[in-house]
Amino acid sequence: MPLWDQEMGLFEARLQEIRPPRRLEMAMDVLDWTYESFGSIEADDVREYIETALRIGRDGVAAGHERLDLPEEMLEEFGEVDENADESGTSHLLSAVLGCSDAPEGLTGEVLYGVLSFCYEGILDREEIPEWTLESEAANGKCVATIEFQKSKIWEYLNHSQ
Repeated sequence: MPLWDQEMGLFEARLQEIRPPRRLEMAMDVLDWTYESFGSIEADDVREYIETALRIGRDGVAAGHERLDLPEEMLEEFGEVDENADESGTSHLLSAVLGCSDAPEGLTGEVLYGVLSFCYEGILDREEIPEWTLESEAANGKCVATIEFQKSKIWEYLNHSQ
């Protein structure tokens, strides 16, 4: 994912400037967009896990939470669901969800950066690009659109972080 690293690296430190509840809101915006961009996910348990997590995340945003508060049973199920995530990109999307949840200090800028990276990796994997190079990623419209969407969200939240 050389293109994402090149384009997004300068934003890593800036994500800490966004207030914690707004970081979760931004993460949910990116997760929702990424999930929609995937198209249909065939594995019922994977799709349902992600949809449930997104619903819990949106409720958490409305309540002003600073991280995704998944119920204990969902956290316990994660490994099994992830083992069934054979479709391209789905394991990355599950990792992004877990990143939002596995944040005892709240969703820090560093953790949010990781979540954005997992979302991009999911799209990149879903596109089934044979070799992840700067050139192949830059030539892929979905990869470019994903980076542009993430950048637009970062700027939106930086400009309205107060």
